[in-house]
Amino acid sequence: MQPPELQGEGVLVRALRSSDAAALVHLGRDPLVQRWLPGAPEPSRAEDAAAHVRAAAAQWASWAGRGPLVLAVEVAGRCAGTLQLLADGAAGGELEVALLPQARGRGAASSAVRLLLEWCFVELGLQAVHWRTEVGNWAGRRVAWACGSAVEGTVRDLLVRRGERRDAWVGSLRWDDPVRPRRRWLEPVALAGGGVHLGPHAPEDVERIAEACAAPSTQAWLPSLPSPYTVLDAAGYVSSREEQHATGAGVYWAVRAEPGGPLLAEIGIFRLEEGSPSGEVGYWCHPDARGRGVMTAATRLASAHALTTIADGGLGLQRLVLRVARGNDASRRVAEKAAFTRVGVDRAAELLRDGTRVDFLRYDLLASEVGAQAAVRSAERSAERSAERATGRSAAAGSPSRG
Repeated sequence: MQPPELQGEGVLVRALRSSDAAALVHLGRDPLVQRWLPGAPEPSRAEDAAAHVRAAAAQWASWAGRGPLVLAVEVAGRCAGTLQLLADGAAGGELEVALLPQARGRGAASSAVRLLLEWCFVELGLQAVHWRTEVGNWAGRRVAWACGSAVEGTVRDLLVRRGERRDAWVGSLRWDDPVRPRRRWLEPVALAGGGVHLGPHAPEDVERIAEACAAPSTQAWLPSLPSPYTVLDAAGYVSSREEQHATGAGVYWAVRAEPGGPLLAEIGIFRLEEGSPSGEVGYWCHPDARGRGVMTAATRLASAHALTTIADGGLGLQRLVLRVARGNDASRRVAEKAAFTRVGVDRAAELLRDGTRVDFLRYDLLASEVGAQAAVRSAERSAERSAERATGRSAAAGSPSRG
């Protein structure tokens, strides 16, 4: 069989060539390839890479419907990685893709995979193609997502990595599945205003998260938190936020005074369901950042983003709900300062850690209200600046120079 040549958006999928040897050496030495794809060929020398190219050509020449087939992914006229199909001989197969760093994050991997999927289904007559990757390989999972495949399960100890068994995400695509994302993959986009910056969590946040969530004042109002709350709990929590983003179920931001600074608080928009116009807001603040307006500013930013149309870069929601346990006055003040309207009471809805059952005070905010509130705040800021300028002119007029 002759290898195909498949042209797509920004990529060319083609046979490996002897001129690809240097790229294959770089690919085999890449730390991320070694970390997440240890089964991929790792030629460490040009001679090894040349042998790999010859072996790939031989596999194509002798292929009889079963076994591996390897192709190059070309970007901007140069080999940028490889695609491998492992056919099972029964109308099925498994795909793996690896790209060099300079080709990542540009959609090249998903474009190449889509091209090969179409060829597999049409030319080879495959009915299904599967994929697997170690849990935690978010880049690999995102390629599968972009091609229309969701995680269909987590299989414990499926993979062996350097002698250790690892859990794996698995998924598939059938010949009649659309090769486009099924749901949004949400991103904690950078937001700034009111003296705070919202952005993604960082690994170093776990210490601050553990401190905040172990604080008695936090534990009192968030009874679902583990107790005691440890750094391991915090690390697991940060990892689970990416799962929420990947499935479109929620989006969560770390709140800082400046980019790269220590975490002050967290805010999330969650309970997001496909087709639903509503979501819920939740937040907590580190004890040493309370009383400074941090949580109010963050709530305003996240809420405005959630209620902004998708076309304008927001989540496109029409309504946000915010629930506060009766007696949690600090959280209630945040809701009210962020312009949420109290709309009801869910009686005896929350069981606190001390065994007390309390009401939830329910607030909401509508997309139609956000623009009006922003205009009011802008007018208030303009009035404040005008007053400051007038005060400055008066002071200047009343304090002549003594020169």
